[in-house]
Amino acid sequence: MRTMIKLNTWGQGALFAFSGLEGQTHFNTQLVGALLGDHPGIHFFSSDPFDLYMDTTDVSGLVWEIVASDIILGKAFIRNEWQKLCFAFSSNATVVGICPAGSLRLVFASGKNDPAVSLHTAGTEDGCCFCLSLEGGAECSRQAVEELIEKRISFFDRFQPVNLNEAVGKTYLHAVSVMKSQVYTPEGVFKHLWTTPERYPHQKLWLWDSCFHSLGNHIISEQLAMDSILSVLDTLQPDGMIPHLSSPDQHSKITQPPLLAWSVEKIVRRTGNTDFAARCYDGLTRYLQWDMDHRRTESGLFFWHINRDQAHNRCDESGMDNCSRFDDVEEMECIDFSCFMKREADAMSSLANALSKGTDAEKWAAYARELSLLINERLWDESDQMYCDFEVKAQKLHRFQSICSFLPLFAGICSDRQKEALVASLKDPKAFKTPFSVPTIPVSDPTFGTDLWCGPVWINYVYLLAEGLYRYGENELADEIIRNTVEGIARIFINDGVFYEYYDSQCLVSPSRFERKGAPIIPYVFSKRITQTIRDYGWTATLYAALVHEHPNLFSSVSS
Repeated sequence: MRTMIKLNTWGQGALFAFSGLEGQTHFNTQLVGALLGDHPGIHFFSSDPFDLYMDTTDVSGLVWEIVASDIILGKAFIRNEWQKLCFAFSSNATVVGICPAGSLRLVFASGKNDPAVSLHTAGTEDGCCFCLSLEGGAECSRQAVEELIEKRISFFDRFQPVNLNEAVGKTYLHAVSVMKSQVYTPEGVFKHLWTTPERYPHQKLWLWDSCFHSLGNHIISEQLAMDSILSVLDTLQPDGMIPHLSSPDQHSKITQPPLLAWSVEKIVRRTGNTDFAARCYDGLTRYLQWDMDHRRTESGLFFWHINRDQAHNRCDESGMDNCSRFDDVEEMECIDFSCFMKREADAMSSLANALSKGTDAEKWAAYARELSLLINERLWDESDQMYCDFEVKAQKLHRFQSICSFLPLFAGICSDRQKEALVASLKDPKAFKTPFSVPTIPVSDPTFGTDLWCGPVWINYVYLLAEGLYRYGENELADEIIRNTVEGIARIFINDGVFYEYYDSQCLVSPSRFERKGAPIIPYVFSKRITQTIRDYGWTATLYAALVHEHPNLFSSVSS
């Protein structure tokens, strides 16, 4: 008989939110919280933040059955008996639950009750049930709460992992839970279900995040994976630009790494759904043409918009906000942007063939070949045996190595000799080989540390790098990198109960103590969440789930 793996790890800062998979959401009116560290309960983010929790004065034992993004269920040992404890979302702005009589506490940061927040309790034979809401005088019954508990738990029962070792399996279930919390329903510009990196603080839709979300979201449903991409295309501007972030009624003025066609191609290859390809094709064409019109240098390669006046956010358009790669430079022909565009051209050729657009397919294939030649001609540093950027004004190579230097593997443009040089760097402890996985910059760089893109490991680049290594037949190295990443994330989840944005390449420091464009705040302060390493970060969850789903043999309970 197979042992069930439980989704029951408590983690301070783990997100708690109502999912668009369960009903209507409202972007500007919603309850969103995070788990407390000193009480069994939740901190809710609002103009006047508040905590809802159970007083543990008389508690001598506490056991959790499920700790998920929209349901928490356990029992507390009080005065020689076990009593039920539950918090569960019943709607976008309503949380209901069960607790021992007299133990529920509602505490506002201001010390004053907010009239917009209503709390109703009702005594039962074995405790009380409660309803907290932003929607007025909502009430609940014990029976209604019990039925809701069964409904919420049944969702996660569908994703019980098979033959995974326990640590990876528990972390996989948490990944599904986080993915569920990311989903909003159609609203404003969005005509489809859409996803966010996390419901607080980022909250909005982000371009390349959504691409990475789609890779894991298909585990919940293929429709969710498709909606993750269609919602990005909903934000397409009249001139073809796609903003790097959007809300139902606002958007930014810059873009982000183009990975949409690659994401669509993955869905089409997996499902054979050419109708989906047809729905996306014209929008993809317009967006890639915008990139070519607005982000292409005279040579034909691509540059990112640089924030010249922002020391800690030099290039958020690249997604690598504070990477020291962008220090003291202006416009560069960038290895990452150029490789992404080459890979997008490959994907567009594939999609055109699937749609019987032979002329388009050859046009995109020819463009991919052209970009390959240009990248190898202008961005390969023969002396360092590595790819890098090119400074346009100074007309010289910007000899700064980063994880982006390996994207030619992902784009499929390396010769065998170039591939061997990149693999050697990945195996070199003085360069990019670390105990956890592949860092964003080499360990020998003087700016190497634990702040965002200046040394930590980011799972999105691990995924892209592994795909490139498999493409070149470097299966053993790809397996090793994936195994180290997944098992490293699992170890930290089992200890901390949350995912993080990025991880220590040396396996020495919890990400809770990392810098994030400044010194870390310890202990964890909910109101400063954006200045601390983000917990339960979106693509960490979706790509963790995707890597485990795609490579289950690496994490078998049999081999462990």
